[in-house]
Amino acid sequence: MPPKSFFIFDLDGTLFDTVDDLAPAVNYALQFHGIRTLPEDSVRFLVGNGSLNLIRRSLGDTSIAPEIVHKTFLEYYTDHCTLKTRPMPGVLEFLADTTRRAALLTNKPDAPTRHILEYFGLASRFESVLCGDTTPARKPAPDGFLKIMDDAHVAKANVIMVGDDTPDILGAKAAGIDSIFIQNGYGKLEPNSTLSPTYSIPHFSDLLNLGIL
Repeated sequence: MPPKSFFIFDLDGTLFDTVDDLAPAVNYALQFHGIRTLPEDSVRFLVGNGSLNLIRRSLGDTSIAPEIVHKTFLEYYTDHCTLKTRPMPGVLEFLADTTRRAALLTNKPDAPTRHILEYFGLASRFESVLCGDTTPARKPAPDGFLKIMDDAHVAKANVIMVGDDTPDILGAKAAGIDSIFIQNGYGKLEPNSTLSPTYSIPHFSDLLNLGIL
């Protein structure tokens, strides 16, 4: 296998531990619309595949339209998304080596994504930043992966996806590239015989030990 020179990263649970800002924003939106709030430590298990899906899971069987609650959530979260969010251990060190080309592909909305990247001084670190509301199609569709690679003029053999959830791995497979599953993120690999990442590692900090650089 050739060394990997171009990394496509997920954000929530992969590059950043964001749940301590996501959970209060979810509960703010729920309370604003008269819906029972959730234990904040339970929100971690609802994160994945975009913030609208996070709100859908948080609503349970209530009849209110999730889009309405999501609008409230997003307004609040965008203004409060860097209070407790922190990079995962090893992330800043890995990204400090600018010989490693990088792009970001997340189902998170663009506004809070940009806010987080700017706050941590990473806004210019990624050659492409595609979000849930700016990508041609959200993960697990391959469209975002293919656009990033086309814009970067990089061969698939040199590219690898790093993520913590099923859409990351499925999207990478559909795009024809290798993938790394981060085991301590927010997501999980759904039982599926066709779902097999190229690598699976306990923590982001283990990335340097894979021998793929």
